[in-house]
Amino acid sequence: ALQKLAEQTPHGIPVTISTDPRHAFAENVGVGFSAGPFSQWPEALGLAAIDEPETTRLFAEIARREYRAVGIRSALQPQIDLATEPRWGRQLQTFGAAVDRVSLHTAAYLEGFQGAMLDHNSVGCTTKHFPGGGPQKDGEDAHFPYGREQVYPGGRFSQHLEPFRVAIAHRTAGIMPYYGMPVGLELEDGPVEPVGFGYNRQILQGLLRDDLGYDGVVVTDWELVTDNIVGEQILPARAWGVEHLDAPSRMLRILEAGADQFGGEECVGVLRSLVEDGLVAESRIDSSARRILLVKFRLGLFDDPYVDEDAAAQVVGSAEHRAAGELAQSRSVTVLENRTIRSIPILPLPPGLRLYVEGLDLRVAGLFGTVVPAPEEADVAVIRLQAPFDPRDDLFLESYFHQGGLE
Repeated sequence: ALQKLAEQTPHGIPVTISTDPRHAFAENVGVGFSAGPFSQWPEALGLAAIDEPETTRLFAEIARREYRAVGIRSALQPQIDLATEPRWGRQLQTFGAAVDRVSLHTAAYLEGFQGAMLDHNSVGCTTKHFPGGGPQKDGEDAHFPYGREQVYPGGRFSQHLEPFRVAIAHRTAGIMPYYGMPVGLELEDGPVEPVGFGYNRQILQGLLRDDLGYDGVVVTDWELVTDNIVGEQILPARAWGVEHLDAPSRMLRILEAGADQFGGEECVGVLRSLVEDGLVAESRIDSSARRILLVKFRLGLFDDPYVDEDAAAQVVGSAEHRAAGELAQSRSVTVLENRTIRSIPILPLPPGLRLYVEGLDLRVAGLFGTVVPAPEEADVAVIRLQAPFDPRDDLFLESYFHQGGLE
């Protein structure tokens, strides 16, 4: 129905449907979605724990088939930030902190989703968050005003760029800069202005386009221009460093920085006024439109944007796909230490033990032993823990982010 409506518009430009990750377990409106009807896999951090690029490539190939079956042709992923700040609440969707490992899995991910070249079989990837959103100051996320400052301690900024070099070499269809405002960052041409990366010409035009040679689509992260108001909660526009500017001035600044597409914005009238007032040349709009349309053409959307709904049911969450995902889940479990008792390793546990369980499904635990109500009655305790965080719920989305101190 959506593509039929698009076909009836004056230019008949098909819609490119995009999504955040939706093949794993996390349910966070601002980050990703649990699998639902799709096959269920480890989060990206779990794929990195397996540390076989072939498994990451297989995941991406299966996710691509399932996305295409339902008409999703743009993946707002992979998230290739180096997770060097352990307090940051978005590590789960990364490939970890080791630059070589992240780079290998970035390549495999893009190969699985896009193929060697973007074509009608591909799902285009928007790789994020340029130039590396992992080292958030104090672990606070840049979705929120208190997390707007982006730091790169130890002079390691260049390391955070390496996975993006790989993504560009693998022809990622899009790149998304993060919200963060660089503090104390210097490039060869001098200090970088402390404004959000989506507003930052030194980063987008200078570094990304001129230095790294990227000529694909730059999609801003969501809502840089206008506030997000949901019920009684507000999430301020992530206009870090330029909060004093009004909406037209913010939009102009983003275009001047080198972005092509405004994520999550609906203020088309503001852009039209900028053109009508002579503040933005039509040729500037044309250059971004050309990049966006080129991706649509390469994906074959102008030839056939429709899907076979009956066939989709045979592809999405098929038995083969689910089995592959479950195998990857089991292989992603990481044993940090296997202690011994009288020289015998604790793991694997023998069958028939009395189990004390916290944080797990008691019915599932009962398949592997006898569940008892108190630790003193058990042979072994099986406890699922979560990292500590600071619970917050003043701003929209805040309650979904586990971030802050680890005490």
